[in-house]
Parts: sequence; C-alpha cells; structure tokens
Amino acid sequence: MIIDPEKVANVIAEIAEEEIAARFGKLSKGDIDTKSGPNDFVTQADIEAERQLRRVLSDFYPAATFIGEEVAQSDPSLVTGLESSNGAFWVVDPLDGTRNFVQGRDEFGTIVALVVNGEIRNGWIYAIPEKAFAISEKGEGVTWRDERLRSLAPLDGDPEGYRAIGNMAEPWKTQLIPKMKEALKTEPAHCSAYAYLNLVRGLRDFALYSRVHPWDHAAGVSMLWEIGGRAEYLDDRSKYNAHATQGRPLLVSGSQDRWQNVDQALTAGSTPS
Repeated sequence: MIIDPEKVANVIAEIAEEEIAARFGKLSKGDIDTKSGPNDFVTQADIEAERQLRRVLSDFYPAATFIGEEVAQSDPSLVTGLESSNGAFWVVDPLDGTRNFVQGRDEFGTIVALVVNGEIRNGWIYAIPEKAFAISEKGEGVTWRDERLRSLAPLDGDPEGYRAIGNMAEPWKTQLIPKMKEALKTEPAHCSAYAYLNLVRGLRDFALYSRVHPWDHAAGVSMLWEIGGRAEYLDDRSKYNAHATQGRPLLVSGSQDRWQNVDQALTAGSTPS
C-alpha cells in the first residue's frame, strides 16, 4: 500500500499541536500519572494524542495494526507481533520525552514508524517545540525541515554522544560502562526524538542504549540508515530490527566511521559471551 509521507506528517503535526503543545505548561496534577516508576510519567496529553493518532493512521492504512506506547503498556503482547515478518504495523510514541514535557523542558516530540513485513518503510519525528519534521522513506532518503539530508562528513575529533544504559545487563554492564566513562564524552538521552534528530544532523555522533522499545527507535534508526548510518547490537553484531529488547547494548550512529570509532573504544579487547 502506498502512503503519502507528507499527508501523514500533516495529521501528526495537527494532533501534536492540539493535544500536546496546547497542554505544555498547563498540566494539572490530575493530568499526570506514573507507570513503572516515579520518573516514568504518562499524561493526559500522551493518552489523547495516542487515541487521535490511532484513529487517523488507521484511515491511512486500515490493515496495519496500531502499536502505541500507551496501549502496549496495557497489552504487551501487541509488541510481539513485530517479531513476525508478516503484516503491517503503525509504531507510535505519541509524546516522547514526557518527563521533559512535565518538567517544562522544551525537548519532546511525536515519533511514528510504519513497519511492513519486518521492514521499516517510513519514519516521522516531529519536534513539537520547533514545529519541525524529519521524515524518512526507505530508499528515498530523509528530510529535515523539507531539506534532504546527506551523508555525514568524516568524524573530526573525539566522538560525543548519548547514553541510556540504566538497564544494561551483565557482562556488558561491567565491561562497557567503565570504558565509556574513560574514553567517550556522553550525556543522558532524555528524549529519543531529539537524540535521533541530533544524530541524523551530525550534531551528536552516537548513542548507546540498553532498553529498546520499537516506538522509541524504529523511526530514528530508519533515518540513520538513509544517510549511511549504522545501528547494531554489540553482543552479537546483529542489525537493529523493530523488536523490543532489554539489557542488550544497542549502538547507533549516523555514519559508519563514527560507529566503528565508538565500537573500538568500547569493545577493544573484550569478548563477552
């Protein structure tokens, strides 16, 4: 089925403005709840935006199963459908960076990916505070603010990146984290939407993750691939797919040389099993 990426972007932006941007800085205590822990927020903006996105995306591709972050919270079995190589799926994070949103920091966005028969066909990341889109289409490239992005220039200097490694499993936790602290400059990844936007534009060089939800990563990885980037797990060197994983080290970057540079810094002399 042929999807018009611009028409999808238009409805994503419309819903994000109505359900999310309009609530920024205006949430009451009753609009905020938590899920897995005290810093894992969900708000009325998340819930309403996901409900609206489910409705309109189903109109674009009725046969596609909708997997939103919030609905998957109540029905985790939805995510296992992505492990099949058959079928179409809308994979949606209605409000990525919810903690930033709750705390008044203007880094949050909406992430949408279309996965068909195990392949990430399209990705959309809407930077809500900037009213700006990155859009990818498999084999057709990626745009930011309607301008096509190119391959990144060779790395000049030491790589700088993001980390989200609180769920790293052993033996990688013991072997990777000390090397990362010693050899690499990193900052916490509080918002996947902005992390991938900065990676695809070359503003950061890499990100290392240990808990991988498809709604956080599928769209962004598809954009990195379109500019020649790389996304692989360091434990078995497998290429990223839109599955959920926990504890495994996923390294992503906007170019091969950046990925290899960071890989060398993290794993030289290490062969965990």
